[in-house]
Amino acid sequence: MFESGVGNYGLSAPLTGTESDCALIDLISDLHSCEAKLVERKLAAVAEFFTRRSAERTATGTWSSTAHELAESEIGAVLTMGRAGAGKLIGLGFALKTRLHRTRAAMARGELDLYRVSLIESATANVSEELIDEVERVVLEQILAPAVDGGTGLTGRRLTGVIDRIVARVDPEGMRERRRRALAERFVGVSAMEDGMARIVGSIPAEQARLFDGRLRELALSVCRHDSRTYEQRRADALGALLDGSAVLPCDCGRVDCPQDRSGLTVVRRPLVVVVMTESTFQGGGCGTPGGDEPAHLDGYGAISAEHARDIAKDAIVKEVRVPAEEVPASAFVYRPGTALDTWLRAAAGSCQWLHCDVPAWNCDLDHLVPFDHADPARGGKTTASNLSAYCRNHHRLKHSGHWLHTPNSDRTVGLVSPTGHCYRTRAAGLLAEIPDPIPPEGGPRRRTRLENKPARIRGERRRRRARMDVRLEKLARQERRLEVRKRTRLLQRLMRVRARVVGRVVVVRGRKPVDYGDDPPPF
Repeated sequence: MFESGVGNYGLSAPLTGTESDCALIDLISDLHSCEAKLVERKLAAVAEFFTRRSAERTATGTWSSTAHELAESEIGAVLTMGRAGAGKLIGLGFALKTRLHRTRAAMARGELDLYRVSLIESATANVSEELIDEVERVVLEQILAPAVDGGTGLTGRRLTGVIDRIVARVDPEGMRERRRRALAERFVGVSAMEDGMARIVGSIPAEQARLFDGRLRELALSVCRHDSRTYEQRRADALGALLDGSAVLPCDCGRVDCPQDRSGLTVVRRPLVVVVMTESTFQGGGCGTPGGDEPAHLDGYGAISAEHARDIAKDAIVKEVRVPAEEVPASAFVYRPGTALDTWLRAAAGSCQWLHCDVPAWNCDLDHLVPFDHADPARGGKTTASNLSAYCRNHHRLKHSGHWLHTPNSDRTVGLVSPTGHCYRTRAAGLLAEIPDPIPPEGGPRRRTRLENKPARIRGERRRRRARMDVRLEKLARQERRLEVRKRTRLLQRLMRVRARVVGRVVVVRGRKPVDYGDDPPPF
């Protein structure tokens, strides 16, 4: 079925406890060699599967997935690994099949393990096709164990150092191309660790890395001598000061006479960080509420402790997440979900709903499981919580490729059927993953009896009439207020006109002297 290679290996190694130390070392060596042979067969199968997908698949548009994405989705599903892990297996297997024939043969003999093969593939990735065979031959002569007693091979940085020198001598252009490739593939990533911590990894130009290291050192040394933190702790906190745009690391000595110059403590706008927690968790720490120890969910990380979540919420904007109503609202016939529904779906999902994908929910698309009909929304899939699911852009595109079949389930999971017919079921990862929905009685929601239908209709009709009457009364009240305002305005205008006439009217009698009535009393 595959190219020439090793066959099936099923070495059984029961341990009785009576083996000598020397026998155990020999057994470990034999098992390590056998493991390399099995991994070579697995990589050969992965490469063959990817080759077939490449021959079958042609891109048809913007939402089409590539052959690599289709292959890694199926391999990742069956091997229970994420997209990145499956992609690395595909790349390594394909390189062994098409370029590194000598390395593949050495791996099939059990002389090279997966780690060293990965180093060889990465270090020789940009060697030209004309020179790869010669480079590979010289490399294997240097890094494999010499045929002498006690001879050992090379691994780690020494292995890559030998390859770099060989490539620089045999193919200098390949060395320069590798540098250009490394520069093009620069990145910074954040991965979750235990106990509410995360690891930051990345690859940036060496000169920028030195600048970054020097800046962290400057900030760590900007505190006074009474700061309680260690130097390494201050370096870690300095990263947060950089994010805040601060020129110094705030000292934690708490002294009034702290000599630190804090004129550079300027905080810029911070990116959005989402923490989802229950109300009991939020109130449990400060209001004396019993309980409140349920873990919270930090978007992009996972579960964190209740105390950790409350610490984050002290300086955060707290918003209530509302559970969507069961009835179908008018917004169900609009393509994009409203803010409340959008927030609820992301809080419930936690991350991308595809198998083994950890892309944060707030970085995902909300996709209709039953497609939305833009021409006639009443006929297509509705924009409701039961018909929307969070997918990252890669798996959103993969869903629309039509190769995987999707079936939504009542427990917020999705049933997936791969192109090969294998069936999988997704697992929720958000805060509500372990909280089951209430089980409806008798297999469904309670229904009204015939005797209850008439009173229910009467109550509903009364509510609707009362609502219409309230609307009419409010409309009449607004009209009366407008009429009253108009009346007052007209009366005021009329009074102003009369006052203007009286003030502006002046009577002057010319040529006549005023009559002198003397001391006669009125009316004269």
